[in-house]
Amino acid sequence: KHLMPIITPCYPSMNSSYNVGEPQLRRIQDELRRATKISHDVCFGRKTWSDLFKGNDFFRQHANYFQVDISSTQEDDFREWFGLCEARMRILIAGLENPSFGTQAYPFAKFFTRKEEDGKNVSSFFVALRFAENTEKVDLGPLIVDYLQIVNSWDGRKETMDLAINIVSQKNLPSFAFEVECEKENEVDDDSTSSETSTNTNEEVASGLDDDTSNVDASKATKTVQKSPPRSAKKKLEPGHDSGTPSMFISPLKRAKIS
Repeated sequence: KHLMPIITPCYPSMNSSYNVGEPQLRRIQDELRRATKISHDVCFGRKTWSDLFKGNDFFRQHANYFQVDISSTQEDDFREWFGLCEARMRILIAGLENPSFGTQAYPFAKFFTRKEEDGKNVSSFFVALRFAENTEKVDLGPLIVDYLQIVNSWDGRKETMDLAINIVSQKNLPSFAFEVECEKENEVDDDSTSSETSTNTNEEVASGLDDDTSNVDASKATKTVQKSPPRSAKKKLEPGHDSGTPSMFISPLKRAKIS
């Protein structure tokens, strides 16, 4: 199903946004709504254009994330391995977006590539997770098994290539995840010639998340959500979503336990 068809003008005509699924489309629409609101406030003098280009606070909006680490000790092998894993990433995201399991996926459209001290090349990708209001436990194994089977069965895979999927709580996110936000803020500060404006305070994050980062086992991965009410308002799904999707999802900052 093509959700956001952008047809190429050349022959044969193709949908250039074929990889856009429900999670990606929701993220795009959310950002467009945010930009529209800020632009409206600028027109009425409540904000300045610099507010439109402030850093994204994606890593402060959710309580739990999937961290996918693609790595290799050899640069040539890393390029091949990364290309395969990146090309199939939409399968992982589509698997995590599962109304029958009560899950919603919020992908972050950027890879964080770095070289670690031991010489290993690593690229990390993050997907935030939200759960239906009455969901108490979710088995994440079946949601990611298709992706794991595809990348693990690739004939070109070598011993130098590795893939790790971890569930990470917000407070245990790596520091490099926040570098994009800081860099964007610095760019706005350097380029802006407008008068100083007040900044909005981020919503207080929930405390009490587990300290440990858990490796995902496709056969055992589960997510347990406490029954305590969310600390902030519940998020309603936008109109037009699949009728099978739960109508209410818990606050992204709700306390949760990973087992």
